[in-house]
Amino acid sequence: MMSKPGFMIVLVIASALAYAVNQSEFSLISSNELKLIDASSEHVLASPPDKTLNTVSIKPAKEISINQFNDSRQSSMDRLRLASHKTDLQEKTINEYDKFKRYPPQNSAIESIQQDPITQRYDVDERTTMNDDNSMGLTIWSDEKYYVAGNSVAMYAYLQDAQGQKIKGNFSAQLLGSKSNTLLEFTLQDTNNDQVYEASLDLNANHTDDFTPGIYKVIIEESSSDIKDAITFTLSQPDIRLTGEFKDQINSDGGLLIEAQVEVTQDNQYYIQASLYSATHVPVGITQLSQSLTTGKHWVALNFSGLMIQDAQESGPYVLQQVSLAKVTMPMQRAPLLEPDFQTDSYALDEFSSERYQP
Repeated sequence: MMSKPGFMIVLVIASALAYAVNQSEFSLISSNELKLIDASSEHVLASPPDKTLNTVSIKPAKEISINQFNDSRQSSMDRLRLASHKTDLQEKTINEYDKFKRYPPQNSAIESIQQDPITQRYDVDERTTMNDDNSMGLTIWSDEKYYVAGNSVAMYAYLQDAQGQKIKGNFSAQLLGSKSNTLLEFTLQDTNNDQVYEASLDLNANHTDDFTPGIYKVIIEESSSDIKDAITFTLSQPDIRLTGEFKDQINSDGGLLIEAQVEVTQDNQYYIQASLYSATHVPVGITQLSQSLTTGKHWVALNFSGLMIQDAQESGPYVLQQVSLAKVTMPMQRAPLLEPDFQTDSYALDEFSSERYQP
């Protein structure tokens, strides 16, 4: 049986690993900005799948500096390494820690296309809610998660029987604003007789009094089954865009540097995440950065670890597959998913460094 001190060390290391696995914007932004992001929509507004439709409220975590956390994590790992007798769990913890510290903190390898964190963030949530006796179910979704002024939000719903077959329904909907006030009431129609009901909401840029940046909820109800559920979407004003200009080279650390030109319309802190793939669509990894930018055009540096590229065993050319741009506010003002499809020069694998990251 593991002693109490040994258990506490494993608990600390396991917590540290959970932090390391989450290769997100939190590791790249100051503690004050962390508070902003932690309070953003992505952590607060998942609607529960019951009829009450209450908004989930999550208290922000206690603020702690990244340096304090890293110091604590490092000292705990050093103590674990020095232990003369290690359990299988402790050995696995060390191996996993070394794996996640293999690349610089802004980089993370992508094991498969489905595990691309940018893809996962932008994946549409399709929700299904059954009635009390599971005889009928309501499935709803929207075409995107993030929109900007001038976009149209497409919403879909269908009713299904106990065998999962689509059946006719009667759908009504309400659009709620950030203060849970009703902005619009409308119906969904089956325009092509496939028993999937649709509605489109125009986020006209001229309707600024109604549609300001923020999080919106659409409650959809089917009258014959008395089932209702809700989806949420974010209307963003990211104030940053790609101009379409890119440059690439091997950086001084033996990694791949892609410089992307962005245009900013408001001084602010911005968060950028990008994924790199091979020309044959094999995922390599992601990079991320947080940077304060002023109004105008700027070149931002997207650095991909040479060792991460070596581990993927894919020679160039490489493709900048997906880019996520966001303005750090509360909630996070994230732009719709960008796919620039920029292709680099044809680099050989041996041009990249095979050295692991040294903190």
